[in-house]
Amino acid sequence: MARTVLDRAERLFAAARHAELISLLEPQVPVYRESARFYYLLGSSCLRAGDVGGAGTYLKRAESLAPVDADVLLALAALEIRRGDSKKAVDYYLRTLEARPGDRLASRGLSVLKTEGGPEGLAALVSSGKIVNLYPGAKSLRPIVEKAIVVAAVLVAAVVVVIAASHLVKNIAESRKPRPEVAAVSLSSAERGSPVATGGEFRYALTEAQVLASFEKAKDFFQSYRDNAALVEINRILGSNASASIKAKASSLKGFVGKPDFRTLKDAPSYADVARDPALYDGCAVAWKGMAANVEARDGASSFDFLVGYHDKNRLEGIAKARIADVAVPVDRPLELLASLSTSKGTICLEVVAIHELQD
Repeated sequence: MARTVLDRAERLFAAARHAELISLLEPQVPVYRESARFYYLLGSSCLRAGDVGGAGTYLKRAESLAPVDADVLLALAALEIRRGDSKKAVDYYLRTLEARPGDRLASRGLSVLKTEGGPEGLAALVSSGKIVNLYPGAKSLRPIVEKAIVVAAVLVAAVVVVIAASHLVKNIAESRKPRPEVAAVSLSSAERGSPVATGGEFRYALTEAQVLASFEKAKDFFQSYRDNAALVEINRILGSNASASIKAKASSLKGFVGKPDFRTLKDAPSYADVARDPALYDGCAVAWKGMAANVEARDGASSFDFLVGYHDKNRLEGIAKARIADVAVPVDRPLELLASLSTSKGTICLEVVAIHELQD
């Protein structure tokens, strides 16, 4: 018989197959938006996968739905330890003990914070991987519960499928929805008649036809939600001999760039691409693998050198300066970063949105 999505997620969680669980549950968010257990499983798997931002979003939603759920509180406590905030972690552990007196994991967490609650101790917990000992585990399903799940699945499967399908269709339609505000940014006849400037300094020498083509390409890429490709065309115009008015309109298009997302990232440049011509990729989103070194935590943010391509310690493609807020960065661990590029000063810098810790 068919099992519910949550039933399958419980089994994936118990088997520590967190990447599969995330892929299974994230498309189901509209269907299970009122399920605390759904958000606990999804947030906990993001936590174990190293996606601290996603873990925070999903676990806080679980907390709002079930404020006294001990598993949720334990997961949030571990998340705050990863973020280096021992005060918030202690608060979550105390709330756990109120909800579930005598909880061993909460007691263990408080004991660890008592001895290793300083910034260096918390960073060591994360970098050593010992923090996984503070993650709450999966629930074991008793036979009677399993039977109940199967029966429930038979009753609700058709409804869930219909709801999920309708939301999926809606989400696809929304993701492909035209951007009328992009179409509204158009060139005047005067700008089309004189698209290049004479004199001045520029990086790219473009013909009149090339300037106009790049402008239209940028708009077309935005309509296809290929923001990286659009940015390349915009940066080409901004560094070229295009007229000042066309550059101003091209620059205004940058306001339509969406937030980087692992699931929707397209046309991501490699480190080699960016190193060849940094200015062309300013503002683009990347998903690079590597390792962090020289981590410095200050004022709620971590700055570090990201050793691109060094996740397997075989080849170093290059080093980029990176920064992320409210996250403890694992050291000497293989990572994948989702980040926005900043190359305006001639150096490759990463404003990190999310970190995934890769398996060795």
